[in-house]
Amino acid sequence: MYAKVCDIEILSSYISDVSVGDLLTVQALVTNPLDWLHFYEKISVIKHGDRTNFMVVTAEGDRLAGQGDVTEVEKWSNRGQYGFKIKINIRKQKSLTDRRTRAPPGTRKVVPIPVVHAEAPLVAAAGRLVAPEAPVATADDIASFKDMLKGSLAMDMTA
Repeated sequence: MYAKVCDIEILSSYISDVSVGDLLTVQALVTNPLDWLHFYEKISVIKHGDRTNFMVVTAEGDRLAGQGDVTEVEKWSNRGQYGFKIKINIRKQKSLTDRRTRAPPGTRKVVPIPVVHAEAPLVAAAGRLVAPEAPVATADDIASFKDMLKGSLAMDMTA
């Protein structure tokens, strides 16, 4: 999980609860006092009614982005544990999951990547240095490779 609310980035190690509906609620628990100082400085600036952008990635991998108004900001400390809760009244919300998982058809291009061996010497051709042709595996090479793999797990698997 991940949340970016009111210019505060909250990683999954801090998030204890996220709920999304008409209200977005992000609750975090911080155990490190130095981290708490970082969050406290940013939370102290947030006021009731402030407009903010948000982005949330849920545990299921859904990405939500939008805008809203801050309705509540709570912060607390309890015996070395610190926490805060931010509630946002959502005005605009957009799911980014579809954009992330689906690309329009025909936009993906497969580009072959040439393999250049580092130990191959460079050959001067037409005034520039180029790598020599890559060796081609012969039937004898393949047969010797199969002999080498006999008895291994790779040969026991059926295709």
